[in-house]
Amino acid sequence: MFTSSRVGLLTLCENARNSCLILALAWIAVACGLSSTGSAQPVELQEVLSLDGFFGISDIAVGRDGSIYIADHQSFALSKYDPQGRLIRQVGSQGVAPSEFVNGPHSIVLIDSILVATDQKGTGVLHYFDLDLSYERSDQIETPVDMDVALDGQFYLGNLDLITLDMHVATFAPPGDLKRIFKLKDMHKYNMENQFILLAGNPGRIVVVFQMVNRIDVYDLSGNILNQLSVANLPLRYEGSFMDLEEGIPLPDHMAESISYVPGGMMFTGAALDHQGNLFLEHGGKAEERLPVRRSVYVMTLSGEEKGIFEMPPYTRLAYMDGKGYAYAVTTAESSTLLKKYKLVYLE
Repeated sequence: MFTSSRVGLLTLCENARNSCLILALAWIAVACGLSSTGSAQPVELQEVLSLDGFFGISDIAVGRDGSIYIADHQSFALSKYDPQGRLIRQVGSQGVAPSEFVNGPHSIVLIDSILVATDQKGTGVLHYFDLDLSYERSDQIETPVDMDVALDGQFYLGNLDLITLDMHVATFAPPGDLKRIFKLKDMHKYNMENQFILLAGNPGRIVVVFQMVNRIDVYDLSGNILNQLSVANLPLRYEGSFMDLEEGIPLPDHMAESISYVPGGMMFTGAALDHQGNLFLEHGGKAEERLPVRRSVYVMTLSGEEKGIFEMPPYTRLAYMDGKGYAYAVTTAESSTLLKKYKLVYLE
């Protein structure tokens, strides 16, 4: 899921995660015979499709017709498959020309007939493609951290102002201008613990999950904090220390003295909202690690009620869930990455 070994201010951009990344993480665990606790309804996953040959799937989007769009940041490519898994088109390479990516596509979302993909080029870039992956245009923007599309089709973007280092939630209507709607509150100035996942799936609510600390803020669309949540049996905060800046990364003194790293990795490696407003929080190791690490998924409501805990199988994460009851999981194999599509079957 999207990190590099170098820790610095600009890794905020590369560490942004698909806001849809974890929507059904718990259900994979049940399908693999793993136990669950709490009152969350068990679900069996029936595999209906498997696609291989990827190197680093960073995000998934599914069109209304069932077409599957895949962002592979390691191969600098976007791919489109039909619902049966046949490749329709693949575009992208490393570069600065139209349809090329400087750092690879990280987050993708569908807005009506437009596919939006994030990239980095100095600060941030949004690339626009039509549904056949024909390049349309690009917009240079402030550094994007994460993005999501609400049920009403409104596109929300979490971004970083590189001058003030403030974090904002903004709306964006391509083609159009970025419009800030509120500044995130109670942030740690210049600190890597500000890294967050933005969720806009619940009507009238913006959920900000801080990846480095056990903190989840629920905002209304005017920027008022409605609730601050945390997982009861996780520490509220790791004890970080000053980051060991590598050579060649000059930063102002006020930033170098306050930016910290988190020993042992992130508190939350992914998060998502389901259609009922339940929040899924992924905690644990990364699927890219060679050891068979597992991830725990905590499920809670936006009022803070914890509903269950699930354990993921090794090397597997849920990348996307569409509106027709299908879940899309990413499994990291020895030399490539696989995408698997599952039908969700609810158990009595």
